[in-house]
Order: sequence, then C-alpha cells, then structure tokens
Amino acid sequence: MLGKAHLLLGAFASDAPSLGLTELSRRSGVRKATVHRLATELVRLGYLARTADGYQLGWRIYELGQLVPGPASLRGVAQPALIDLRTATKAVIHLAVPHGEDCVYLERLGGRREARVLSAVGMTVPSWFTASGRLFLAHREDRDELLAALGEAELAPLAPHGIKDVSQLRAHLELIRERRWADEQQQCVPGFKTFAVPITYGTLDRVLAAVSATMSVERRDDQQIVHALWAAAADISRNLHWPAAALCDDSPYWAKLVG
Repeated sequence: MLGKAHLLLGAFASDAPSLGLTELSRRSGVRKATVHRLATELVRLGYLARTADGYQLGWRIYELGQLVPGPASLRGVAQPALIDLRTATKAVIHLAVPHGEDCVYLERLGGRREARVLSAVGMTVPSWFTASGRLFLAHREDRDELLAALGEAELAPLAPHGIKDVSQLRAHLELIRERRWADEQQQCVPGFKTFAVPITYGTLDRVLAAVSATMSVERRDDQQIVHALWAAAADISRNLHWPAAALCDDSPYWAKLVG
C-alpha cells in the first residue's frame, strides 16, 4: 500500500495540481477503486486535500518539505544574503541546487513586474539550458560520461540563441570552469539574461549550490552583477556549518548541510 500511495502522490505535477479520480488513476497506474480508498485515507492524514475537481496535495506535504535538512538549512543561511543581493541589483535572484541531472530552485526573489521571469524559472528544463544548471554540469565529476550520453541525442535549443550541440556545450562548460561563472542569454525567457556563480564548500570544485540573477538583456552592468553575485556566494559559504562525518559519504554536498 505504501508503494501505491507513493504512486498517487507522484502523479501530481506543476501542470496538474488538481486531479480527478479517473485522471489520478490513469497517471498513477493504480486501479480506480484502490485510488479512492487510498485517497480517502491520505485526505484524512493531510497528505491530500479535496477540491472541486478532485484532489490536490495537502498541507502536510508542504510542512514535511520544509523540514528536509539540506535544503531547509541552506535556504535559511542564504536568505539574508539573497535579500541584500536583490536590493543591490534589482534583479530576480535565485538559489538553486543540483538534483540528479536537474536544477532545483529553493528560493526566488522578485517583484510583480518580474512575474513572467519567476514563472518561467520554475519550469522543468534540462540543466544545460539554465545558467545554474550549467554551473553544476561543469563541476560534475562524471561530466564527460554525461556529455557522451548527450551526444547520442540531439540537443534541441529552447531559443534560437541557444546551445545547439554537445561540442558547443562542452566548450561552454570548460569556459565556465575557467572563469567561475555561467550565463545564458534569452534561452529560458526571451528578453532576459541570467548570470550564476557557485556556492562552494572547502575547495572551489565542491559546488553545492548556485546563486543567480536574471535581468533584462538591455542592462549593461554585467560585470557589477557578477561581482555582486560572487560577494553573496562568499557570504553564504562563510555562514555554512558542516559536520565532519557528513563529508565521508557520497550524498550531494548540499544534502549534508545542517543548521
């Protein structure tokens, strides 16, 4: 039953926040009668909530998510620096961590005028399309194997200005490792560009997160933005606390963070 409950909860997505019984059964692969029985129990426990259309994830899921040690602690440590960065740059600020081959955003700071940017940043896109994701790819130990696997598939750019093949991506990742920052120009959101720098622990190659700034392509203060990002990343790194024993396993660096 636990496995089937997992399938039910995993059926929800950003493009499907509310699901009816039939659709929940189809997406999860669980029989409708079982879905009804499990959903009723999950509603009672707070993991699901009833809506006019069917079901949505409940508050208990959100409460537990806030307790995940790595992301919760990193977000708490980083927030003051992110707020200062937002004030100083007037850009949309993001805090991201790597999760497998994806880039997961833990925090986004922006105003009402940047609603389009905030919405677009939350999309699920391959890491190589985002500035933060490219930082993570550039510092992965298995990046050569990953690039070889990508070489067997065709990289379809999200925008005309985007990276179009693996050889171009490889060269870009080498440049990122040299200069210690990444960028993307109008690939995620037309009319906007993003710069990202790494948050590290110990050595410069231990990239556990990224802080980035998204702004209009018309702005001409790129160097100042990158310097402000570096200052914020350094401030966050200085305020991180790590248990020595946690550095001995193979978990992502940011997952080892404790308050």
